[in-house]
Amino acid sequence: MLKRSVLVIIFLLVSLFVYSVSVVYQARVYTEEVILNDYKKREWRVYAGERLPITIKREELTQKQVDWLLAIQDPKFYEHEGIDLSTPGAGLTTISQSIVKKLYFNEFKPGVSKYKQSLIARFIVNKRLNKDEQLEIFINSVYMGNLKGQRIYGFSKSSQVYYGKPVTQLTDDEYLSLVAMLIGPNQFSVLEAPGKNKERVSRIKAVIAGEYHPKELTDVYYNRT
Repeated sequence: MLKRSVLVIIFLLVSLFVYSVSVVYQARVYTEEVILNDYKKREWRVYAGERLPITIKREELTQKQVDWLLAIQDPKFYEHEGIDLSTPGAGLTTISQSIVKKLYFNEFKPGVSKYKQSLIARFIVNKRLNKDEQLEIFINSVYMGNLKGQRIYGFSKSSQVYYGKPVTQLTDDEYLSLVAMLIGPNQFSVLEAPGKNKERVSRIKAVIAGEYHPKELTDVYYNRT
């Protein structure tokens, strides 16, 4: 009985290894043939979708804007290798994983998709794109709500839609209101839920100022007492 259990465990581990290698290989091919080619052309695409332009460079954000974004979205972004399951307040999805979810999945579901996402973030995105390139793709591709049936992607587009001006001209509060939307673009919409957005901005400010320290990994709403 014990021998049989050991054989089953070995079979499962081998199967997981083979599956993981297959996922990484397919992602590597897709990265070389699509992701990197798109990026060279200053474009990106939702998996198997239309190409969209990269409209804002990473260096167009001020260092303060970058620091604030990372403090809320991915505090250890420049230190981890695509995955971070230890930093309080970081949540379950790094910027690297967010890119994977958008660019490598037609349909993302909890469970197996999360495992694949983590593999691709760690062994493909983290290897083939440097941190600044990852951040640039993120600020252009992140989903920022739906307005009159139109999906809004990226900080450049959302800045124009919600405030009628480029990111470089946003006030600190206006910029933070966009950062506040990242956790839930519709739930914390600048236009549809201004009260919730304002409240989230105040919590974000407390984190940035060091007045609130997230208690654990999933303390992403900054309301743990």
